[in-house]
Amino acid sequence: GDVPNNLKDHKVFSLDMGSLIAGAKYRGEFEERFKAVLNEVKKSQGRVILFIDELHTVVGAGKTEGSMDAGNLLKPMLARGELHCIGATTLNEYRQYIE
Repeated sequence: GDVPNNLKDHKVFSLDMGSLIAGAKYRGEFEERFKAVLNEVKKSQGRVILFIDELHTVVGAGKTEGSMDAGNLLKPMLARGELHCIGATTLNEYRQYIE
């Protein structure tokens, strides 16, 4: 198919938030898992695009007392252009959790 030149060398990976959260027993375990994923994305030097289905789950995901949630872990990389992301959610969930 036709792919824009600026996306030809890119790969899209689906980020399964449920799998990252599942089984996280102690404080910070989710944060460690998520940071490991983000480090792999960073190593790709911008050639990875993360697809996050149910994007609203990122808000507050993994948040425990004294730890950061997924949204706060994503922000610095997004701001620096180290992470490219596509998210999907419903309009109602967007309004409730993100807006």
